[in-house]
Amino acid sequence: MISSLQRHAGLLQLVFVIGVVGSAVLLSMALRPEAPERPPLPASAGPTISIVRPAPETYRPVVRLNGVVEAGVVTDLIPQVSGRVVEVTPRFRPGAAVAEGEVLFRIDPSDYELSVETTLAEIEGARSDLALLEAEAAAEKQVWDGQFPDRQIPDLIARVPQIAAAEARIRSGEAARRAAELSLGRTVVRAPFDARVLDTRLGVGQVVGGNAAVGTLFSLDSVEIAVPVSNDELALIGTAVGRSATILAGGPGDGEIAGVVLRKAAALDERTRLATLYIGAADTAALTVGEFVTVEIAGADMPDTFRVPSAALTSRDRLWVVEDGRLQQRLVDVLGNDERTAIVAAFDPADGVVAIPPPNARAGLPVQAQADTGLAASSDATRGTQ
Repeated sequence: MISSLQRHAGLLQLVFVIGVVGSAVLLSMALRPEAPERPPLPASAGPTISIVRPAPETYRPVVRLNGVVEAGVVTDLIPQVSGRVVEVTPRFRPGAAVAEGEVLFRIDPSDYELSVETTLAEIEGARSDLALLEAEAAAEKQVWDGQFPDRQIPDLIARVPQIAAAEARIRSGEAARRAAELSLGRTVVRAPFDARVLDTRLGVGQVVGGNAAVGTLFSLDSVEIAVPVSNDELALIGTAVGRSATILAGGPGDGEIAGVVLRKAAALDERTRLATLYIGAADTAALTVGEFVTVEIAGADMPDTFRVPSAALTSRDRLWVVEDGRLQQRLVDVLGNDERTAIVAAFDPADGVVAIPPPNARAGLPVQAQADTGLAASSDATRGTQ
C-alpha cells in the first residue's frame, strides 16, 4: 500500500500544480473589467473621401517652348578693293556690336588718289583738244564761206569727226574719274547694317585683296528664335502668327524680353515632324546666336473649363466623381496644368470631384464624401495664372 502511494506521489503533485495555476488564471479573468462593445459599422458605409466642386472659368493657356537663337542674315566681309590696311577700329573684334555706317577699317588710299588725279588730267587734255578743234573748225568754216558761199562745208574740213572723238574722250574720262573715285571711297570699309561681329582676321599692315573675307557679321535685325512646336501645342496657341511671346534668356535674374511670333515654317521638320515658329525679340542685343532660350506664348481664351487638383487624375485623362453616394469615373479632356491643378474641359462633376481617389476605387463603390475647403481655396488662388 505504502509502495503504491510512493509510486503515484509525483503524479499527484503535478495535478495539484496544474490546478493551482488554472485557478489563478480563472480568478484574473473574472476580475478584469469588461471592454465596451463597439457598434458594428453599417454594411453600406464606405471610405471617407474629400471632394471639390469646380466652377466654370475662362482659361488662357500659356504654352512653354524651347528654341534656339538664329541669325537670318550672316555676311562675310570682303573688301572691294585691294591694298594695305592702315587702320582698324577697336570695335571690329569678335562679339562687338557695330552700327550701320560705322568705319570698320581703312585701306591705304594712295594708289586710288593717284588714279583720280590721272583721270582728271586726261579729262583736261580732252577738253583742251576739243577747244582747239572747235577753233579750227570755226576758222575753216569762215574761209569756206568766203570762197564757196553757195556750198555746204564738208564735215572733214569742219572737223566734225575730230570734235566728236574729243567729246567721246571727255565722256570716257568722266566715267574713269567716277570709277576712280568709287574705288577711292571703297578704301574705307563701313558696317553695312547694325550688326555684331562673329569673326575677324584683320590687323594693321595686312594686305587684303578683293576676293578674301576678312570677317563675318550678322544683322541684329535678322536675329530670331526658331521654336519647334507640336500639333497639340499649336492647337492651344490658336492662330500663332502675330501673338505676343515672352522670351526667357540667360540665367535667373536676367529678366524677360518681349517678343512676337513672326511666321510659321512652310514645312515640317523632316526628322521630328514638328512645325517651327519664328519669334522676333524686342531687344536682340540681349540674345546670343546659338543660345537655347525658353519662350512662353499665350494662347486663345478657352471658356467653360474646370480647374481640378492634379492628384484627382488617375491617368492622363480620367478621374472619379461622387454621384448619389457612389464613385463614378469620368473621361476628361486635359487642356493644361500647373504645380497643383489641372485644367480640363467642362464636364458633369455630379456631386463633386474626388480630390484623392482611394486605392480600391471602382465604379459603384459607396463612399462618404466631405468637401475639401483647403484644396478648393488652393484652386481659387491659382485661378487665372495660366
